[in-house]
Amino acid sequence: MTAYSFDERLDRLQWTPSAVPSREIVDSVLGARHKERTRSVATTLAGAILGILIGFGLLGMSFQHSPWGPGSGTTGLILGSLSLLGLLLSVCLAVFAAVHSAKRPRLMQFSSMNLLMIVVLLLS
Repeated sequence: MTAYSFDERLDRLQWTPSAVPSREIVDSVLGARHKERTRSVATTLAGAILGILIGFGLLGMSFQHSPWGPGSGTTGLILGSLSLLGLLLSVCLAVFAAVHSAKRPRLMQFSSMNLLMIVVLLLS
């Protein structure tokens, strides 16, 4: 059976102008929307601060008169080792974050800012 007018189609659908959607329909539509993941300034700031600390540690290892530079003894050994360990962990974290960036965007944000700050300080 073919409906020839708009009113006949509405009659076939049993639609009334005052009808409201049921609670189940509203919940299914609202539940189907994905909540957008917001980017956090705190994550970016934490990555930048940690990257700056690691970068200064690595940079200070090459200066003769820095507290952890060449010939500074045990302090230099400890702080230099921590700086190198921080660089190694930052690179590993960046690789891990690049692989899992879809699931963990904040980790990617943290690690990219961390490595950026390290590279900027080492190149300056």
